[in-house]
Amino acid sequence: MLGILESTALAGRYHAFISYSHADENWSRWLQRALERYRVPRRLRQREDADPLPARLYPVFRDRDELASANDLSDSILRAMAESEALIVVCSPAAAASRWVNEEIRYFQTRGLSHRVFCLLVAGSPDANASDCAFPPALLRNEDGSPRHEPLAADVFGDGKHNALLKIAAGLLCVGVDDLKRRDAQRRAWIRSVVTTGLLLITAITIGLAIVAYLSRAESELRRSQAEHLIGFMLGDLRSKLEPLGKLDLLDAVGDQAENYFDVLGDRGSEAEVLSRAKALRQIGEVRFNQGRLKPALAAFKKSLRQAQALHTREPENNDYLFELGQAEFWVGYVAWQRNDLNFAADSFERYMRRSRELLSRQPKNAGYKLELAYAYSNLGSVARERGQASDALGHFNNSQAVLRQLLVDTPDDDALIFDLSEGLSWTGSTLLDLGQIKEAEQAFRETYDLLARLHASGGNARYSNKYGDAGVFLARTVAHSGDVTQADALFEEGRRVLQQLVDRDPTNAVWRYSLYNAQRHHAELTRATGSLRVADRLLTSAHAGLTQLAGEDPSNRDFVRALAMIERLQALRLLDVGHPELAMSPAINAMTRADAVMDDSGRGSAKLDAAQIAETLGRVQHAAGQTEAAQATWIKANTLLDGSAQTSVVARAVRAELSEHLGDDAQARELADALRDAGFNDPRYPLPARKR
Repeated sequence: MLGILESTALAGRYHAFISYSHADENWSRWLQRALERYRVPRRLRQREDADPLPARLYPVFRDRDELASANDLSDSILRAMAESEALIVVCSPAAAASRWVNEEIRYFQTRGLSHRVFCLLVAGSPDANASDCAFPPALLRNEDGSPRHEPLAADVFGDGKHNALLKIAAGLLCVGVDDLKRRDAQRRAWIRSVVTTGLLLITAITIGLAIVAYLSRAESELRRSQAEHLIGFMLGDLRSKLEPLGKLDLLDAVGDQAENYFDVLGDRGSEAEVLSRAKALRQIGEVRFNQGRLKPALAAFKKSLRQAQALHTREPENNDYLFELGQAEFWVGYVAWQRNDLNFAADSFERYMRRSRELLSRQPKNAGYKLELAYAYSNLGSVARERGQASDALGHFNNSQAVLRQLLVDTPDDDALIFDLSEGLSWTGSTLLDLGQIKEAEQAFRETYDLLARLHASGGNARYSNKYGDAGVFLARTVAHSGDVTQADALFEEGRRVLQQLVDRDPTNAVWRYSLYNAQRHHAELTRATGSLRVADRLLTSAHAGLTQLAGEDPSNRDFVRALAMIERLQALRLLDVGHPELAMSPAINAMTRADAVMDDSGRGSAKLDAAQIAETLGRVQHAAGQTEAAQATWIKANTLLDGSAQTSVVARAVRAELSEHLGDDAQARELADALRDAGFNDPRYPLPARKR
């Protein structure tokens, strides 16, 4: 068959053929799009001392079909390889284990094109002797078993995605990497300058005139007013149009320049101008927060808080000043929440509640102030839940929803209010799980899901779609508690599909990326428990790579670090599944180290529950490795983390049952397990001790 295909091939139809494991489909999709969209720098194409180069690397072939059930490479695959000038291997532990990736490499080698095989490292180690080696065997050894030269790979994490792309492109074009980088940098700098100039020309001119005018004291009031009005438009009206599309990154340059301008002005200007600056600084912080950049976001929020506080101090009866002060206090607290500083967050949320109540007492019929009160109740509920005060939390969430439902009576088609109600119902569902009320929690999550499904279906707002994807994951986890694996799997699939579409739209959006990788993590946990191990491994590989990158971009974001630790826990369990406790030790210890670093004395219960689950897994690894005493000590540590009334959720009780069994307290293990079963708990992720006969 190979001979026939080669004789009929149209050589050079494709610039490259991408070989990948379907666990790395996201990376292969990115690579294909990036290569096909890449424009070869004109100066490089027009060199007189070299052969002419194409303007674009289009087309690139990427197979979209799953080969799991095939016995051989299909004719269409072989034909595409025969018509490709080069092979790009997306390298990862999953690719290294893939029969088909290996066969595609061998095929290229038999054509005498070993020098046209390029590697893109997306996960795992380049070390051939490492347990997570990313290179398929065909890259390391010849068919007779003799070693090959160690392959050189472009590394998306070591080199960065763009530099890795340039390395691959340089290989395809047969030009030097440094030459291509230099030409590409020149072109990108030119494009960036044109785009940035186009976007910011008016803003820059007006801000510049304002600064000059201020320094010269000539026409300062007019120029400053013009600049701040324009900044307000860019961060207000324009932002409201860009946010539903997920394009807030376009405002980065505006925000940075505006913040520098405000620093020059300080607290000068009229009170109305200072209020506008406080609002603009808060909006700058919100853009950065949504990008996962907590440190610069907090800097902007603190500046907004200082200006709003100064205005409120000067005129405490002014409602606009009081409102903006409350907004700034909330956002400073929300950053603390994301960083796991529960005490600071709680103090900020309490102040926000006081501001909201004061505003409503001044204008009891103001719908906007009622909405702020609903938000304030929800914030306090979140804090109470993390402190293990589930009943108090439920009361706060119910108060919040009562306000929202009252507002919806007057405006039943208000999408923003429907969205806010769905958020509150989701918190209610989580709290009901803390109280062991599985069916009631499922009802709350299902109402959340149905509301967001309507908003998502209407299209046009990426935030609604993001939360719809998240809601599917929450509902999937909950129905899995009841043992409905089929429904849970379908919900996970739908959630991941929606979130993947968002990430494809904007790969820089940290909120969307975290949602996607978290969905992959939870789905991997379920598929491992139900025996779909290939799917679990694919999801784990993708989630681990993504969360590693997110945590590296912002180590202060405790949610990123916690999710990465839980992924490493699952990796350890998978290695235990296949009988390799010695290999499982490293990810288990890494997970425990991260969990210990994230925990503090702020009392955040979910962080302790994560740490307890990780410690339970580490103890299992130690026990399997023959470290009996160490395992016992680790399990005791896990049990201690679950002590107290704060850990009452169904998952916490299931983990405690496992720990009781590990520690030899069979009576308590059975008592906990029986109570969970009586509550309808039948989750394959948490196998329970058998009932006492």
